[in-house]
Amino acid sequence: MFDARATTMELLDLPDCDPSLAAASYRFMETVNYRFGGIRLVRRFLAAETAERHAAVPLRILDIGSGSCDIPLAVIRWARACGIPLHFTCLEMADHAIDIARGQLARAGNPPVKLLQEDVFTHQPVEPYDYAVTSMCFHHFSNAQILMLLHRLRGFVQSSLLINDLRRTWLSSLAAGMLLAATAAPAGVRHDALLSIRRGFKIDELRTLLRQLDGVTVSVEAARWFRIAAIIRFKPGENA
Repeated sequence: MFDARATTMELLDLPDCDPSLAAASYRFMETVNYRFGGIRLVRRFLAAETAERHAAVPLRILDIGSGSCDIPLAVIRWARACGIPLHFTCLEMADHAIDIARGQLARAGNPPVKLLQEDVFTHQPVEPYDYAVTSMCFHHFSNAQILMLLHRLRGFVQSSLLINDLRRTWLSSLAAGMLLAATAAPAGVRHDALLSIRRGFKIDELRTLLRQLDGVTVSVEAARWFRIAAIIRFKPGENA
C-alpha cells in the first residue's frame, strides 16, 4: 500500500464536493497545521531565508494551494511580531476553499494578502515573487505535474520554494487514524486524510524526483509529525 504513491482522487477535489464535507476538511487541516507543524515549517523556512535580508518593501511570497489561508494568516502574525514585512499572494482553485478563505481574511482585518482563484499552472504574475511556499498541496499532483510546475515557477520565483507535505509511511497513517478517531472526524474527512498520506512522499523518492531539475539545489528532509520539507533554491541567472 505504501510502496508507491496512490493516484485515487480525494473527495475534496471532486467538482461536486459537499460544502459541509469541505468545511469539515478545512477545519481538520487547520487543526493539523496549528498543532502538528504545518505553520512551524513555513515560519522556519522564511526565518532562515530572510535572515540576511533587510527589505525596504515587503517580500513577495507566493502561497500555492492556500486552502482556507490559515497558514499565510498565521505566518503574517508571526512576521509582524518579528518585524519582517511580507505580502502573500495566495492561489486556490476550489470554490469552497475560496469562500472559507475570504471569510477568514475579512475577519483578520485587511491583512497583506491577495487571494486569487487561479490555477498555478497558468498563473502569470506582473512582478516576480521572492519566495514560494506550498503546504499539503503537492501530493495532489503527479510526479510529471510537479516537474512541469517547478519549471514554470523558476520563471517567476527569484529565490526558493518550500514544499511542506506529508510523508508516506504506515506509521504516519496509523497516527493519522488515531487523531481522526480522537477528533470524531466525519467519514469523508477520514477518507481524504488517510488517502492524502498514501498520495504523499518518501524522502528518497522526492529527492530523486527533484534532482531531475537543472540549475537548482535541493534539500529534502524529514520534519516532525510525519511531514516532509523540501527546499528548492533557484540559482541566480538560471530562471527561465
